[in-house]
Amino acid sequence: MKGTFGGFDSAQVDILQMTFDIACRELGITPSDEEGRARVAKAVITLAKAGQFDPDRLKVHAVSRFREYDGERLQ
Repeated sequence: MKGTFGGFDSAQVDILQMTFDIACRELGITPSDEEGRARVAKAVITLAKAGQFDPDRLKVHAVSRFREYDGERLQ
């Protein structure tokens, strides 16, 4: 599928989707965890909007942001 989606082209969307899936798997976030999935998606999209599309960097960022947020909530 060609085109743009929210300012991202189809190749970029593929990278974002793959990164999102890997980050969710690493964090143990299930499809039913809507809040967790939304937080991971926001972290991935925020960095992508800044121009980052390296899947490893996107995943590391999303995972670390998720864990930082959980750490702040526990204190």
